[in-house]
Amino acid sequence: MGQRIAIRDAVNVALQTLQDYTLIAPGTTDEIPESSLPALVVGFATEATQHELYGGSERQLEITVAAVVKSRGDVYAALDRAAADIESALTDNTLGGAERFLLSQTQFALDTEQPLGEVRLIYAASYSTGA
Repeated sequence: MGQRIAIRDAVNVALQTLQDYTLIAPGTTDEIPESSLPALVVGFATEATQHELYGGSERQLEITVAAVVKSRGDVYAALDRAAADIESALTDNTLGGAERFLLSQTQFALDTEQPLGEVRLIYAASYSTGA
């Protein structure tokens, strides 16, 4: 198993402590049934690589954790609560064997036709590969 998968799997395990959410398999968040909301989806965004002179590489993997919520009230409050829940579950700065695992960005999106929202937290996971 590669380091990317180990980090992703560790994120999934940490998120399983959030009992109010359904953990959805990676893929699009467009087809999540309403009965599964609120839902969490974990995936990869990008991975930057710097090669070392004598082999190996330093890697910066972006892991995304998206929460999809439905709210009859203040959808922003529901998104803020979901973001706080995710952050509370992902406090280990070496999650999955990463040298550094830190939140780098949070994005919000609303579906104006329905009371749905998505908050996407992007975590930067740094790790090295051997020569």
